[in-house]
Amino acid sequence: MNWKQTKTLFIFVFILVNILLVIIYVNKVTKSQINESESDNEVNFQQEEIQVAKDILNKDVSGTEMQMITAKSKNFDSEAENESSLEADDSGYKLNGEIDKTVNVSDSNLSDLKDYIMENIYRGKSYQLGNVTSNTVTYEQTYEGYPLMNNNKARLRFYVDNGKATSYKQTVMNKIEPATSDSNPKKQVITPRKAIETLYFNRYLKSGDQVLDARLGYYSVVRETNVQLLQANWEIKVKHKGKNETKTYYVEATSSNPKVIDN
Repeated sequence: MNWKQTKTLFIFVFILVNILLVIIYVNKVTKSQINESESDNEVNFQQEEIQVAKDILNKDVSGTEMQMITAKSKNFDSEAENESSLEADDSGYKLNGEIDKTVNVSDSNLSDLKDYIMENIYRGKSYQLGNVTSNTVTYEQTYEGYPLMNNNKARLRFYVDNGKATSYKQTVMNKIEPATSDSNPKKQVITPRKAIETLYFNRYLKSGDQVLDARLGYYSVVRETNVQLLQANWEIKVKHKGKNETKTYYVEATSSNPKVIDN
């Protein structure tokens, strides 16, 4: 190879390397600008004097995809006919049960109650603990690990007297499946920060308010008699300045322009 060819090849390689370096640099600058833009658009809650814990804002939902689902209430008439301690109510869609053995609910882990649910409750594994008061313990039905939130058709509630569960009421949704529609693909859920910012931009959050919790689940947006259409939502609990009660909001979790349901 003569010197001219070597020189030409060297110049070509040099130009190619420089082009690649420019491309890498431009990509880095572009990504940096995007990140800065996203950061600039974030609400500074501390500056707005709105209390939100970092562990609420920073919940990781990367890779979490959800879609609308449909569900149908179960009828308990046949179960009630075969067991004297059970009674069907609400046209058969609610089961009332008497507990004829000691089930303690005094320990913080509710271990006796958990065992009772696993051994005696229809589809007991599909419920998760929702709320505990002095005289009730309430569980919520789940789908793929996410609760069917604030839903009286998907609830298991135990009634407590002197530290012991004495009876319960159960409703449950069967045939839970993705809604049949071409416009119902699984979508990445928005972050809790975006959901809380949606409340802020829609003036549900103001100076002096405190966000107590944000959890992801399914909320019923269409309720017929015994059939429901449920949508992925963020349930956000807020303590408004000067108010004693806690307010609950639901924010669409798979929309780029989420709507708010003021419950």
